[in-house]
Amino acid sequence: MNPPEYIVRRATVDDLDGLKQLWEWARLQVLDLERRFTEFQLVVSNEGDLAGALGLHIEGKQGKLHSAAFTRPEREDQFHALLWERLQTVARNHGLARLWTQEKSPFWRQAGFAQASPELQKKLPPGFGDAQGHWLTLQLKEETLAALSIEQEFELFQAAQKEETERLGRLGRSLKNIVMALVGIALVIGLFFLVRVFIKNPSFLTPGRH
Repeated sequence: MNPPEYIVRRATVDDLDGLKQLWEWARLQVLDLERRFTEFQLVVSNEGDLAGALGLHIEGKQGKLHSAAFTRPEREDQFHALLWERLQTVARNHGLARLWTQEKSPFWRQAGFAQASPELQKKLPPGFGDAQGHWLTLQLKEETLAALSIEQEFELFQAAQKEETERLGRLGRSLKNIVMALVGIALVIGLFFLVRVFIKNPSFLTPGRH
């Protein structure tokens, strides 16, 4: 019998029952995690069996790896490696500059995470937990570059808004010119017919001659 193969994918609502059982087995806070199930990446066998899960909570340009749980502890290293490969892609897609975790598996130090210094822990987003706790962290890219990226995105947004405002202004001026031209043409046509009437009947404008 061939051993099962595994894939990693994002959790959906259909996975919620299986996740709740996994979290209960791992003695995690089920009610809290249930509300945040979309943060989780899952390890699933080719037969559809849930083998493990790991959450990634994102705030700004930082992410927190949390609540790892596995049904087969003897394969944790394999599952950690699969999840880490996937989570690096997710982190890049979100432009994250730094990751944090309080996971205790030795895998994370092997992956490059290191003990956060007191200075670094001051950068911990409030929503991640106690800044005085034991935290491992990994810098993915320069945080100044991440901040610069946000500023650049805002500048691009402002430029797009300015361009749209100018476009609407040009459109408004064009419409105004068209309306003025139509009014002018109507006046010319009206004057033309009035002159023709006067030429054919000079007495048309003379009082008492109608």
